[in-house]
Amino acid sequence: MSKLRLIAIAAACVAATSAQALTPAQVDNARAVGTLKEVRIAGATALRLAIGAYAQSVCNAASFNVYFNDAAGVNNRAYACNLSQAVGNFGVGTPVLIYKRDQGGSGQGVNPLALGAAQAFMNVSGATCVATANPSPSPDIQAPSFTCTPTAPIAADAGISDEEPQLFQSAINLPTGTAAVDVSLLNSAPVVQSIFGLAVNKKLYRALQEAQGIIAPGASLRDVPNNQDFWTAADIATIPTLSSAFVKSALTGRLLGNAAVKRGWNAVIPPGVDANAAAKTINVCRRTEGSGTQAASNAFFLNNPCAGGASVAPLSVPGSSGNYQQLATTAGAVLLRVQAAPLVVIEASGTGDVERCLGSTVANANSVESAADGDGIGYGLGVISRENNPRPTVNGVVLDRGYRFVKIDGAEPTRAAAQRGDYGFVFESTFQWQNALADADKVAFLTTLRGNIGRAAQLDRVDVDVQQGVMAAPNTYPGAWADLVGVDAKFGSRVARGTGNSCTALRIEK
Repeated sequence: MSKLRLIAIAAACVAATSAQALTPAQVDNARAVGTLKEVRIAGATALRLAIGAYAQSVCNAASFNVYFNDAAGVNNRAYACNLSQAVGNFGVGTPVLIYKRDQGGSGQGVNPLALGAAQAFMNVSGATCVATANPSPSPDIQAPSFTCTPTAPIAADAGISDEEPQLFQSAINLPTGTAAVDVSLLNSAPVVQSIFGLAVNKKLYRALQEAQGIIAPGASLRDVPNNQDFWTAADIATIPTLSSAFVKSALTGRLLGNAAVKRGWNAVIPPGVDANAAAKTINVCRRTEGSGTQAASNAFFLNNPCAGGASVAPLSVPGSSGNYQQLATTAGAVLLRVQAAPLVVIEASGTGDVERCLGSTVANANSVESAADGDGIGYGLGVISRENNPRPTVNGVVLDRGYRFVKIDGAEPTRAAAQRGDYGFVFESTFQWQNALADADKVAFLTTLRGNIGRAAQLDRVDVDVQQGVMAAPNTYPGAWADLVGVDAKFGSRVARGTGNSCTALRIEK
């Protein structure tokens, strides 16, 4: 077939699909004639929604489709469309397929990338994908139009991590059996500031509210609006708090959930609220080594690896990079690893599993509990990035993930508090690709994405559920923070850590 004939077919395909959702069949067609541009990004679960929101913002809405590896999109997601604007060297109307692999977290956006190692990416095609009950085209990045179960090994084009690549070369953040890599092989730069939060399951949230006098004895849990932009001072006053000392103790095994020792949940929940508090299992829902969320937790709560020998090691399960034990939940089977009660560490590969761990596993009869509990209802805590909303609005319906964010040492887990420097659980994410990446068009696309995704104007376009966990760094806007107006005031941060060094203190920069 002549080159002119192929060009004509490609042009016809672009024209035919410009007003239609990019279905698996259309993906196959565009791939066959060579017009499809496929970009694979691995790494930080914390920014999975930001990637999806950016894709939606540069796509023709009538052609936009969302793909998950399963109903929850725990490990892999992808976004297919025809571009509504030029991105790098990809012009208007170009069919693109942007993959986001979450499995393993931030470390997978660093070390395998530097090594050029293949990773399991979702395989999007007519032969591997099935339609869901959600509409096509996709109006919501959290509601997939198609699920595609199979994966195929292929090297990522780029990676995203919650912190700089160097932090993942520390032993505490390396998955079992993996070695540090030369991060000078990567073209890496900051992309956005990410806010993290301390999450607890709803049973614990309600108990803390009663213990702290927020609600009356026996009253139901008191919620804040599901959209943080509508929180008032009165709403914020209803959020209970946990001390960082208590959290550190839970994360490092100093709390045992033992009625004989009496050093567990009873430290924060008196017997008048829960007579079984002292005996309840300490459930820690955490991410595996290599996760940026876990690296943030290690640095913020335990000063690890920042203080060298003065740091504290978190609880973990040896060999947590694989061989997960299956633990049933009300939502189905989730692959997690468990230690024996009265102290349980449940390690998850992605944020979705931590959400399910807190929202289902810990809070129901399948929870791993000690026999002395009395009621079989668990309490648990974990760290989740704030761009995840425990009550997101999906297709116009408010869902309930079964967990809530709490204050830390009285500091409210809000974007506004983080912007002004009153809430310090903040780190700067980076975006990187190999210096040796030879595809100039992909480099141009990735450079444009990296340069725009963290700016206030772009953050204002993303789903409201995403907006609560991201901020524009001080170096992305001119002038003084106090003089900001509009979207710059909404997302601009006045604080930062040292560039490329998450171990430096968070300071006011503007």
